[in-house]
Amino acid sequence: MGVRMKDIIICNAVPIYEEAPVVLTLLKEHTEEILNTLMKEAVNECFLIVPKNQQVKDIPEGIRVMEAPTTSGFTYGNHSALLKVTENEKAIPYCTNGQLLTDSSFVTVEEVLGIDKKKVYIGGKARIKGVCELNKRTTPEEILEACKSQGTFKGMFFGHPMGRFISASNLKEEILLTTDYIEILDDSDCILNSLLRVIERYDKESCGRCVFGHEGVAQLRMILTDITLKKGKASDIELMLALSHEMQQQSLCEIGYTAANVMISAVEAFQSELEEHITKKNCMAGVCSKFVTYHILADMCTGCNECVDACEDDAILGKRKFIHVIEQDECTQCGACLKACEEEAIVKAGAVKPRCPKKPIPCKN
Repeated sequence: MGVRMKDIIICNAVPIYEEAPVVLTLLKEHTEEILNTLMKEAVNECFLIVPKNQQVKDIPEGIRVMEAPTTSGFTYGNHSALLKVTENEKAIPYCTNGQLLTDSSFVTVEEVLGIDKKKVYIGGKARIKGVCELNKRTTPEEILEACKSQGTFKGMFFGHPMGRFISASNLKEEILLTTDYIEILDDSDCILNSLLRVIERYDKESCGRCVFGHEGVAQLRMILTDITLKKGKASDIELMLALSHEMQQQSLCEIGYTAANVMISAVEAFQSELEEHITKKNCMAGVCSKFVTYHILADMCTGCNECVDACEDDAILGKRKFIHVIEQDECTQCGACLKACEEEAIVKAGAVKPRCPKKPIPCKN
């Protein structure tokens, strides 16, 4: 169960990711074994921290079950935050796990059970459903084999507390797996979009106590959002890296500096794709809506007017039996016209645009 200090032992059963409740599943399946193992520890106080509304039956005398106010959260991976829960206070971290709390020892459900393998939820489009069982020391290549990933591999994201993006160049690198959630990315995934989603998650998980953690993540989110809106500047990547390095040094807990690690690793692995959004205003994956334009193909348009009726922005010109034309300055890239066209005459385009009439002309058919 790891190194134990002198007075208190705290076992955490709160999932970091709600969509990856590995520890909660283990708790439900091995409740008696976990409680019995904890009872063998010679300490003054023993705590089991469980998610909100999680019932634990037949609790032995000597173990106090404390309920966290939420069902999951990054904060519950922090030792000082867990200590606050045992004191019936808000789970606010005031130090990192690397700092010594001399009267307390912290263990996970997996450590109590002595599990050698790591169960991990795999997200992304190219994946199997369910959970993969992996070695704690593994490589991205072994992870792909274990989860039977299909399609072209572009990259991989390791969730909190690892907080790291990797590319195909890191496939054989050995890693220590400490997260319960991995997302596999393929060519249809946009790194900017994926990075923004991750940073937005850290922004919501931040407790708000430290400037470099909470405000740093908020600044990263705002800069990334501007890039998705085609407002990115050439200096943005350098600015985000400088901010991230400060966050690594100044954040009060793991949430702040792990968010910084996410940003730095994304730039290291996919800098050219991020720069493509800024300098060329192009999303290679066709995911970022502001970088995509919609066009009506002249040889397929029948002039049915369905797309005109579907467009709430009045961005489509044309009448029946005329080839319709999308006014790009008026289009908001909502995609309603694409869904409305049964002739499949409307297409999305990135950097390469199809040749289309500049104004409505009569259909040939």
